[in-house]
Amino acid sequence: MYLHKGASGSNERLTFEDGQCILNGSTVGSPCEVQADRTVITFNEVPDFDRLLIVKSIPMYTVYFAKDCKFPTPEDGEIFVEKSMPLYRFLRGKTEENVVFAMKGTDYRGMSLYRDNSRVCEWGDSIQGPEECGTLIVDKDNGLIIYNATISKPTDKNFETLLWVNRANEISVTLDWTNSGEAPEVKACD
Repeated sequence: MYLHKGASGSNERLTFEDGQCILNGSTVGSPCEVQADRTVITFNEVPDFDRLLIVKSIPMYTVYFAKDCKFPTPEDGEIFVEKSMPLYRFLRGKTEENVVFAMKGTDYRGMSLYRDNSRVCEWGDSIQGPEECGTLIVDKDNGLIIYNATISKPTDKNFETLLWVNRANEISVTLDWTNSGEAPEVKACD
């Protein structure tokens, strides 16, 4: 796991020792633990960091930090977090969901979409992706790249995570097809 430092763009490794979160040798929170079915991470404060990355071979899950639920204005190449909110969705009873991803800027080279561990879409030198992915929207007037993903509920999974990445940034949206209700971050920001 890593904490991503905003302005510098660096990732710093987060470790767990005796139920505590350790960053650069200092305790930054507790309780912190990884179990087979869940991960618990509690931070006291992480003022210089903008997101947590949970990584296997690729970032699998992102948690963005926003003081008072206000995200900074993205720079070129950075993700527009608000466009993808909520980042954890309760979808019981639904068979598909539309997820919007957006990035500041118009350089779409290197954009990819993962569905759990599998890359399902990649946009190289063209805004036209594979047939099942469709086309990226490049809004030159507003300096945005937008991708609308319509995701159908899989027959063999109750949860799945979508990860949209470019060369330096990433955002994940988790689809929970078994539970209903309001997303945790929506409640926290009301």
